[in-house]
Amino acid sequence: MPNFYYRARDASGRAHEGIEVAASEDQVLRTLAGLQLTPVLIEMRASAGDARAPSSVLAQLGEQVSRGLNVWRHRVQAGSVALFARQLSTMISAGLPLVRSLRSIARDHHDERLAAVLQTVSDDVAKGGSLGAALARHPLIFDEVFVSLVETGEVSGTLDQIMEHTAAYLERAEVLRLKVEAALRYPIFVLTFAAMVFLAMLFKIVPMFSAIYARFRVKLPLPTRVLLGISHAATSNLLPFIGLILVIWIGATAWARTERGRLAIDTAKLNLPLFGPLIRMYAITKFARTLGMLTSSGTQILSALKVMRPVPGNKLLERGIDGVRSQVTQGISLSRAMAEAKVFPDMLVQMTSTGEETGKLDQMLLRTADFYEQRVAAKVEGLSSLVEPIAIVVLGAVIGMMLLALYLPIFNLGQAMRQGLLGH
Repeated sequence: MPNFYYRARDASGRAHEGIEVAASEDQVLRTLAGLQLTPVLIEMRASAGDARAPSSVLAQLGEQVSRGLNVWRHRVQAGSVALFARQLSTMISAGLPLVRSLRSIARDHHDERLAAVLQTVSDDVAKGGSLGAALARHPLIFDEVFVSLVETGEVSGTLDQIMEHTAAYLERAEVLRLKVEAALRYPIFVLTFAAMVFLAMLFKIVPMFSAIYARFRVKLPLPTRVLLGISHAATSNLLPFIGLILVIWIGATAWARTERGRLAIDTAKLNLPLFGPLIRMYAITKFARTLGMLTSSGTQILSALKVMRPVPGNKLLERGIDGVRSQVTQGISLSRAMAEAKVFPDMLVQMTSTGEETGKLDQMLLRTADFYEQRVAAKVEGLSSLVEPIAIVVLGAVIGMMLLALYLPIFNLGQAMRQGLLGH
């Protein structure tokens, strides 16, 4: 099992640190809670026996492919999880026992993967385990936020109510995700199509023109020479060209998975023209709604900030959440910590401050999430009408520039023929 280095504080504020051998970070959190310590930092450290030579690029790629296939095999749609939460809420509120409810849902659920998992979960609960612990054994389906809400519901005895709220939360999150993806899907399709057209012309059409222009004894225009040179280099060295593309792709993928690479890419996403503000508002909406949902269910703010860290889906905001959690651990208010992180909009900070002052933090966060969700919907509608003409212009520009470069010499063909410069 891996080693986890931790720094924590006790009730009197004294610092503690050490190494804990555990199966997961959640187990370390439970151990620290048993010692009445508040965690400040938890990091996984490789043990001496686990030290290995750095794996090759191909080995890393194989691990990434294997991990991706594993996620794909166990993937369950968010709508299926939301349906499960709503069914469980209905059955528990009707007075049915938990195990019986889980097995009934497993038999009737339309998603076979989720049904199989729920059968396993019901068996674990029947053996005396808690529902939260049983669900936590399937992290690819039930994330930390879902498990935390279930655990809070079990402790407070309001599992049916929390599951109902969780179902509504997941359904709204899924609707918002589909709206954002719809806004991003069209430009991605157009750019992909433009790249395919470019490659088709590079490998098929440009060589045909190159054979024609080889008969001319005139200097070709610069754009034509550049395009013909690129086409000749690609077609003459097809295997090295494919290898170069593959190496670039592997290198870019490996770099994108590093801490620095993810941070750079996610920062660039937030600064994209047109789409940057949409991505930022979408991430802030998820942050505010998830934090509001967790706090309204009774989850402690430090635990809420811990489990919701990956929710925004942006490394820059994840770092901001880490900074906020560290500041709150030291006794600083949530709103002040968010302001000092400098990644959260001023409105969210002000609404959080008002919520702390009035004791209605969860309501203020949920209202803020509603506001940003409306802005995301309006932004999506505006982009839908704006992106299509822009994408068409981009596609036309790419194809038009290539055609212009190819036909520029033909414009001078008459002059070349009059001067008798055609070869025989």
